[in-house]
Amino acid sequence: MKSKAKPIESEAEARSYLLDLLARRDYPRSQLRQKLQQRECPAEMAESLLNQFAAAGYQSDQRFVDAQVRQRLEQGQGRRKIEYDLRQKGVSAEMINTTLNNLDCKENQRALEYYKRRYGDRPATDQKERAKRFRHMAGRGFGFDEINYAIRHQLSEEAQ
Repeated sequence: MKSKAKPIESEAEARSYLLDLLARRDYPRSQLRQKLQQRECPAEMAESLLNQFAAAGYQSDQRFVDAQVRQRLEQGQGRRKIEYDLRQKGVSAEMINTTLNNLDCKENQRALEYYKRRYGDRPATDQKERAKRFRHMAGRGFGFDEINYAIRHQLSEEAQ
């Protein structure tokens, strides 16, 4: 059973807590607010500190989104999964869409690259295997058209 974290009583404690969190990794503003609420930090103090941290450049939602998108693209995740995960973390849909649209990457090509990295040059032997691969790719956040493109493109390369 987890012990309850000590409540934050002063602004200095809250500032120190936020600096400790941000020293390890970036967080979106909504997650930092939630962490402060869990430690029973007064809402006015939390908002004031979050505004100060954003103004000083210690915390930036845009920097967080950029880093997360870059990392997840390298992991072979599709747009849908990235969008969903970032929305779960409290990032605005507008910021997510803007960042993903500015990347100038072709979803079909990324799906094909991931498909080849995962399955190599061996085509699916039967419908059951093809369905399994399709479900895996969908779970990674790729759309129907992107998955079909990857499967077809691999098969067309095999025929040549």
